[in-house]
Amino acid sequence: MIEEERTVSPTLGAAVVQQGVWAGVLGLALTFLFVLIYYRTAGLVAMIGLLLNCLMLFGVMAMLGFPFSLPGIAGIVLTIGVAVDANVLINERLREELALGKSIKASLSAAYSKAFSAIFDSNMTSLITAIILLCIASASVKGFAVTLTIGILCSLFSAILATRVLFLWGTDLNILKRLSFLNLISSKNYDFMGKRVPCILLSLALVVVSFGAFGWKKERSFGIDFTGGTSIQFLLGKVEIPTSDVEKALVGLPLNKAVFPQDETNPTSGKLLTIRCDSRDADLVEAKVRETFPALGEKVTDDKGTRYKIDASREEVSGYLGGSLLISSLLALGLGLVGIMIYVTIRFEFSFAIGAFIALIHDCVIAAGFVVLFGRELSLIHVGAILTIAGYSINDTIIIFDRIRESFHERRGTLLEIMNEAINATLSRTILTSTATLVCVLSLAILGGAALRDFSIVILIGIVAGTYSSIFVASPIVYWWTKGKHGRMRSDALDSNLAAEVNPSAH
Repeated sequence: MIEEERTVSPTLGAAVVQQGVWAGVLGLALTFLFVLIYYRTAGLVAMIGLLLNCLMLFGVMAMLGFPFSLPGIAGIVLTIGVAVDANVLINERLREELALGKSIKASLSAAYSKAFSAIFDSNMTSLITAIILLCIASASVKGFAVTLTIGILCSLFSAILATRVLFLWGTDLNILKRLSFLNLISSKNYDFMGKRVPCILLSLALVVVSFGAFGWKKERSFGIDFTGGTSIQFLLGKVEIPTSDVEKALVGLPLNKAVFPQDETNPTSGKLLTIRCDSRDADLVEAKVRETFPALGEKVTDDKGTRYKIDASREEVSGYLGGSLLISSLLALGLGLVGIMIYVTIRFEFSFAIGAFIALIHDCVIAAGFVVLFGRELSLIHVGAILTIAGYSINDTIIIFDRIRESFHERRGTLLEIMNEAINATLSRTILTSTATLVCVLSLAILGGAALRDFSIVILIGIVAGTYSSIFVASPIVYWWTKGKHGRMRSDALDSNLAAEVNPSAH
């Protein structure tokens, strides 16, 4: 029995490769420009580090013989966003140290020392999700996991070692005499924790809406990767075929299951018509569509004068394999969340792990739910995206947790004051990293094909949800857990007077 069959027309295959390449080039260019403008000289050093990261990534993949698949290209583009985060952390710490009046050398030493734990912990949690994907995910998603794993390791080397060497060379050769940065983000102290109750209620509402989307869409929630069936994709070129006309054409056919046509447009390959149906109905559906719309069989001329026949791409997955893929995907997601929770407990403490875990569930549910709400079907590419969201979200959360842990040992005050101060201290990094990652993902959305666009949409939703949850979900939960005397944070970090200061009037 054939469990899975994928047939891609040459026209569609070439278009996908071209889309991936241009998405990668655009993502790199925009990221480099953003870093260079904002951090100036330090941004130039970061840009060299990012280039080194890319060279090492491509070199290792070529040496090991890993092919550059479509998910792999997505992993490369997202790796750039992850690498930028480490450089943003270092440069923001460098800005703080220079503001204290320290020399460049002293500031560099302090910046790298203070940023190391946050960089290491955030990258390790992302690495956990990538390794789980490598072990459990299907072959089509492993390309993404391979590039992300190699990219994270290369990012650690380039950010922590390579850029530091470049900075030290600049100071030793007396080339780097001063550093200046743009300062577009206000240093005002916002009361984020004071908004924790309404923000938690908003999160609960979004989670309910997300679960409601699955109940509303029902069988349309999952693609053929999970349910089994056949997806037929036509490259339309300049042909106009509304999905409503396709539905009318298929009315009356003796089909085993309902048919779901969708139309898409991307700037590289043009218009696409995708029809999902039962595998037993695939030949009948394709024949009826071609009979009703004869323009699909005509030859067209592209911009270069080449004439070609509009072909169809077909993807078929058996019901048995679809069920297995769904189980393995849920297992990968569950193990990823558990692995991250264990790591955070070891590196921080259990109250932080509880906050991180609930924030991760929040982000994954909202990302998946809103994809379904927007009329898309969850597929294997979305599993990789959701696990990436988990890595991104925990990355964002750990940066704040790391600053909270540091503030406990350096400052006195109520628990709310210290947590608010930590969130505000990392606010610029949160905004800058989210912006840099959005730049990379938007390149996928703008130039990507159907698969890359679906992937990027999930990531875009996840970035917004992850940034929000790290501030308004994870931190309040840590506070409530600790305040309820389930954690030991107060006695460990603020033995002197925190226990006396944290009381009901503090909230």
